[in-house]
Amino acid sequence: MKPQYKHELMTSFMLWFDHELLQEGEAYSNKTGQLYNKSDSRLPNSYSSFQSNYKQWVNDSSVSGSTNPVIPTQFMGSGRADNFIFDFENGRIIETGGASISTDITGTFAVKDFNIYLTNETEEDLILENKFQINSRYGDLSISGIDAYDQVVPAIFLNSEYMRNEGFAFGGEEKTTNTIKAVVISDSEYQLDGALSIFADTARKTFSKIPFSDHPSTEYGDIKGGAYNYLTLANTYSNGVPYSIEDVTVSKFSERAQNKLPGNLKIGFIDFDVSTNRFPRS
Repeated sequence: MKPQYKHELMTSFMLWFDHELLQEGEAYSNKTGQLYNKSDSRLPNSYSSFQSNYKQWVNDSSVSGSTNPVIPTQFMGSGRADNFIFDFENGRIIETGGASISTDITGTFAVKDFNIYLTNETEEDLILENKFQINSRYGDLSISGIDAYDQVVPAIFLNSEYMRNEGFAFGGEEKTTNTIKAVVISDSEYQLDGALSIFADTARKTFSKIPFSDHPSTEYGDIKGGAYNYLTLANTYSNGVPYSIEDVTVSKFSERAQNKLPGNLKIGFIDFDVSTNRFPRS
């Protein structure tokens, strides 16, 4: 199936959301650490995975702050050659075969304060049924690499829950509005309040429609073409009809409810009403 409206919306929204949090909140920290050889049955047999104790890594070179994020291009014991993949989503590098690589790999990289995930699960399922790993940047650093596909908190889960079309103009133009919910799972009240505050102030902002095919990551979590700058990518499509954030509502669990959650996690919610004008029947 070719990409549909919702694919384009969620691609555009996730990229904007990630950049907004990183830039406005400086929600990252630079870390230096070792990478450990970890088996991964999802990879081809000739590939080798070297996992860090942190995920996700920052890959957006347009983000700046009091200390700029380090976006790695090589590590001690490896390199940015054709046979190395940098998996920013899972916090690791993948050697694709034929390289001379040390088992003692170290490097510096920027780690997001919140991992960002797309999900189809309801907020109840996310909170009550799932068991998350706590990102080791806040805990024990003695582990030998987080498993690649574990969902790790602090994290924010994005889900498009509702969609409606309303007639806007003659000729078949519609106003399409989606409600996108973000479930924020943090291990500190400070981080939770910071994330909620940043996005409460995004009401009436707009962001560019970025085609699904222009998502900057490869299937292995690396950057297409070796570099990614959100602002440059968004400006490429700035002449198109944007998405508009009409309204934002934030809320969080009461302290009493928070105390009943496993791991003393802090939970908040952000509801976005996002609209755009389109011709769905053309």
